[in-house]
Amino acid sequence: MSDNAPDHESQITYHRRRMEELKRIRQPWENVWRQLADYIEPTRLRLTEKDEGAVSRAKIIDSTGTFAHRTLKSGMHSGITSPARPWFRLTTYDPDLKDFAPVKEYLAAVEQRLREVFQSSNIYNAFHTGYGDLGQFGQSVGILSEDSDKVVRLQQLLHGSFWISRDENGRVTTLYRRFRWSVQRIVSRFGYDNVSQTVKNFYDNGHYDEILTICHAIEPRLSRDPDRIDKRNKPFLSNYWEEQAGDRRLLEESGFDENPLIGPAWEIAGDDNYATSPGQIALGDISMLQLEQQRKLEAIDKLVRPPMTGPTSMRNNPASLLPGKITYVDDPNGRGFRPAMEIQLRLSELASDIRETQERIRQAFYADLFLMLSQMEGIQPRNQFEIAERKEEKLLALGPVLENIYGAQLEPTIDRTYQILNRRRELPPPPRELQNQELKIEYISILAQAQKAVATGSIERGFAFLGQVSAVKPEVLDKVDADEAVDLYFDYLGVPPSVVVPDDEVAQLRGARAQKQQMAENAEMAAKMAPAAKSGADAAAVLASAGENPNGAALLQQLGLG
Repeated sequence: MSDNAPDHESQITYHRRRMEELKRIRQPWENVWRQLADYIEPTRLRLTEKDEGAVSRAKIIDSTGTFAHRTLKSGMHSGITSPARPWFRLTTYDPDLKDFAPVKEYLAAVEQRLREVFQSSNIYNAFHTGYGDLGQFGQSVGILSEDSDKVVRLQQLLHGSFWISRDENGRVTTLYRRFRWSVQRIVSRFGYDNVSQTVKNFYDNGHYDEILTICHAIEPRLSRDPDRIDKRNKPFLSNYWEEQAGDRRLLEESGFDENPLIGPAWEIAGDDNYATSPGQIALGDISMLQLEQQRKLEAIDKLVRPPMTGPTSMRNNPASLLPGKITYVDDPNGRGFRPAMEIQLRLSELASDIRETQERIRQAFYADLFLMLSQMEGIQPRNQFEIAERKEEKLLALGPVLENIYGAQLEPTIDRTYQILNRRRELPPPPRELQNQELKIEYISILAQAQKAVATGSIERGFAFLGQVSAVKPEVLDKVDADEAVDLYFDYLGVPPSVVVPDDEVAQLRGARAQKQQMAENAEMAAKMAPAAKSGADAAAVLASAGENPNGAALLQQLGLG
């Protein structure tokens, strides 16, 4: 067996066969994707092998769907992975460990290096494009590769140019793609000795810009020696071949140390490989909107330039319908050119239905929520708490999508970049306390914090109710762990951990405070008892002297003390 091919097949034959299998799985989705591209964003779909060129937008009469899609695309980028502010932090699953000074220093250093890499690479541009594909088609797919200059590079693939398969956890683990490259680019990338004779002939004759099709497969390697670290024994294979080169050897055999595929999905039904999207939800309304706008324009055109009738005697006479022009008519009935029909245009009803359709399209793309990140009714939202307060229902509906993005896009990107930096020895050595410890990623973007802030409302309502009940029954306060409530509230709001005092320090502070309070109470009690003690001492002295006096002795006997 060679790589993943069975014994009776060559590796390239295996790849060709599997690509055809994946094509059959994707084929039922393609008609819907064509409609989405026609009415929303045509430039992001490439189902055929046509080369680059201008893409027609002729079917888009009303651009509401395009603008709503653009709002979602930009809103997700600024709300989830804004380059202008931190959107993740590293911590540990052990709450006590993360407060240890060497651990905090290490985590801070790694976070800073990761952010520097993301800023200097093309990660953010690729994310921005990917969010658009998510909203339009339901999934985006990119290849996160190591880059000699920028550490990493994320190649966001054009939709329709790839075929995918997911594992049991729903993550994209297999990708087959096809792309068109010039002869010069092929030779530069793979080397003259590795290309087919066809490519060599083009190159030798100076036809550098002839375009040919290259295929690429990425999938888990089923047969490998884990003790070897060469490119043919990496956990994920990466093989290239020329589509028209027959069964000759591969252009390149290589691999990846981790899964390089970044493939988040909007919403997947069951075990499907491809997902549904806001674009699919809005497609019916978007199609209807184009028809309504077309009918409105036709009605206006008939009103402004109505079809006309006139006497047959004027067939060969000059006539004009332009403003200010005169057409002379000899008509005994006094009837010349006149409208063929009287148009009773009721634009108000049509305009009202168009507005309703446009609003449904915006709702499908969550445009109102994403616009809040920058503008809503002319008022800038003050913080993520205000966003949560105004759009709690939208945030709850978007919650599963955000979780998909965290698990299938952000976490794999951070993990793979961390591993690449670690192999390049560009990270500080971890402290002893972190040996064999898994790091935890927390997301602190605007949308992540707004999503958490939704939960603060229940805490506030609970304490408001508690305040009312405690006024009548104070002992009910024993039912609430106020410290835990504060910790949860601060976590939901994204309060930096550095401003929160650890539990052990709180216990020490409270112990010291209780000790001081006890000492103060003891001192106060002693001060109150001092006069009584003095009176008692004086009485004792009198009684002692009374025993030495005969009259006093008699008195003590009467008191029963003698």
